[in-house]
Amino acid sequence: MKAVTITMPEELDAEAAAEARRLGISKSELIRRGLAAVLPARKPEPVKNMLLERAGFGSKGISVKPGEIDEVVYGL
Repeated sequence: MKAVTITMPEELDAEAAAEARRLGISKSELIRRGLAAVLPARKPEPVKNMLLERAGFGSKGISVKPGEIDEVVYGL
Protein backbone atom coordinates (compact mmCIF):
# COMPACT_ATOMS: atom_id res chain seq x y z
CA MET A 1 0.00 0.00 0.00
CA LYS A 2 1.01 3.58 -0.51
CA ALA A 3 0.83 6.11 2.33
CA VAL A 4 -0.96 9.35 1.43
CA THR A 5 -1.32 12.52 3.47
CA ILE A 6 -4.61 14.41 3.21
CA THR A 7 -6.03 17.48 4.89
CA MET A 8 -9.61 17.78 6.10
CA PRO A 9 -11.60 19.93 8.50
CA GLU A 10 -11.31 18.85 12.14
CA GLU A 11 -15.05 18.18 12.34
CA LEU A 12 -14.87 15.79 9.37
CA ASP A 13 -11.87 14.04 10.91
CA ALA A 14 -13.78 13.60 14.18
CA GLU A 15 -16.81 12.20 12.33
CA ALA A 16 -14.59 9.81 10.37
CA ALA A 17 -12.89 8.63 13.56
CA ALA A 18 -16.26 8.02 15.23
CA GLU A 19 -17.63 6.08 12.25
CA ALA A 20 -14.47 4.00 11.97
CA ARG A 21 -14.74 3.11 15.68
CA ARG A 22 -18.40 2.23 15.23
CA LEU A 23 -17.53 -0.10 12.34
CA GLY A 24 -14.47 -1.51 14.10
CA ILE A 25 -12.10 -0.44 11.32
CA SER A 26 -9.31 2.10 10.92
CA LYS A 27 -9.87 5.58 9.50
CA SER A 28 -7.66 4.53 6.60
CA GLU A 29 -9.98 1.63 5.80
CA LEU A 30 -13.01 3.92 6.08
CA ILE A 31 -11.43 6.36 3.61
CA ARG A 32 -10.46 3.52 1.23
CA ARG A 33 -14.05 2.27 1.26
CA GLY A 34 -15.35 5.77 0.61
CA LEU A 35 -13.02 6.27 -2.35
CA ALA A 36 -13.88 2.87 -3.77
CA ALA A 37 -17.58 3.75 -3.56
CA VAL A 38 -17.20 6.96 -5.62
CA LEU A 39 -14.57 5.97 -8.18
CA PRO A 40 -16.30 4.84 -11.39
CA ALA A 41 -13.83 2.08 -12.23
CA ARG A 42 -14.13 0.37 -8.85
CA LYS A 43 -16.86 -1.43 -7.03
CA PRO A 44 -16.77 -1.23 -3.25
CA GLU A 45 -16.02 -4.46 -1.48
CA PRO A 46 -18.98 -5.78 0.45
CA VAL A 47 -18.94 -4.70 4.08
CA LYS A 48 -18.12 -7.69 6.20
CA ASN A 49 -20.19 -8.46 9.26
CA MET A 50 -17.72 -9.92 11.74
CA LEU A 51 -20.47 -11.72 13.67
CA LEU A 52 -21.88 -13.38 10.56
CA GLU A 53 -18.39 -14.42 9.47
CA ARG A 54 -17.98 -16.29 12.74
CA ALA A 55 -21.41 -17.93 12.68
CA GLY A 56 -21.00 -21.68 12.76
CA PHE A 57 -17.42 -21.47 14.01
CA GLY A 58 -16.61 -24.31 16.36
CA SER A 59 -15.75 -27.96 16.64
CA LYS A 60 -17.04 -30.21 13.88
CA GLY A 61 -18.71 -32.48 16.41
CA ILE A 62 -21.05 -29.76 17.71
CA SER A 63 -24.56 -29.74 16.31
CA VAL A 64 -27.67 -27.76 17.12
CA LYS A 65 -29.58 -30.45 18.96
CA PRO A 66 -31.54 -29.13 21.95
CA GLY A 67 -29.42 -29.23 25.10
CA GLU A 68 -26.17 -30.00 23.31
CA ILE A 69 -24.84 -26.46 23.74
CA ASP A 70 -25.39 -26.75 27.50
CA GLU A 71 -23.43 -30.01 27.47
CA VAL A 72 -20.53 -28.42 25.61
CA VAL A 73 -20.47 -25.11 27.49
CA TYR A 74 -21.42 -26.19 30.99
CA GLY A 75 -20.47 -29.87 30.93
CA LEU A 76 -24.03 -30.92 31.81
